[in-house]
Amino acid sequence: MTVKLLAILAICTSSFANANNEFRDFFNAVNTLSSNFNQQTLDESGQIIANTSGYLKFKRPAQFVWQTRQPIEQTLVLNNNELWLVDQELEQASMRNLDELNNTPLYWLINRPETLKTLPTFKQETHGIRWYQAQNANQLSFGFKDQQLAAIQLTNSLNQTVLVNFDELVVNPAIDASAFELSIGPDFDVIKPFSRIK
Repeated sequence: MTVKLLAILAICTSSFANANNEFRDFFNAVNTLSSNFNQQTLDESGQIIANTSGYLKFKRPAQFVWQTRQPIEQTLVLNNNELWLVDQELEQASMRNLDELNNTPLYWLINRPETLKTLPTFKQETHGIRWYQAQNANQLSFGFKDQQLAAIQLTNSLNQTVLVNFDELVVNPAIDASAFELSIGPDFDVIKPFSRIK
């Protein structure tokens, strides 16, 4: 009986270790990344209240563009230690505080797991996706399938669930530096801390 129990514990321990390595190994291996995504926002009862689609491009150490195309075209760009939110409909570009990224999924792209004190831990597997939960207030979780990032889920400040599913994700593609340049029209309002310039 004791031998069987030890064997079961060994298998469980091995599976748990592999689960933790799955998250760590993926994010440590990423230098560039590109993917399409579909994002759903659900209310507390689980009803879908918003659908968004777009794409993500990332290049370490700290360059990314998160572009939503529908229903509103907005772009979040990080480059040269500047974080910008661009709203095409409002023709507005506003500089944001880099600290805003600390509790977002993008934080894990900027910082390699090997440099962090704590990592998300394996929580559960549902519908073939293995979920790793970060220890923060946003209830942020990363979903993996076949050792690839498949989804991200978090709870926003309105207690709504945000689920992002990735499609056509490519790890370490060649991405031109121009992809991360701030591109706005001449009529855009440019908003910086303590200033507003037309």
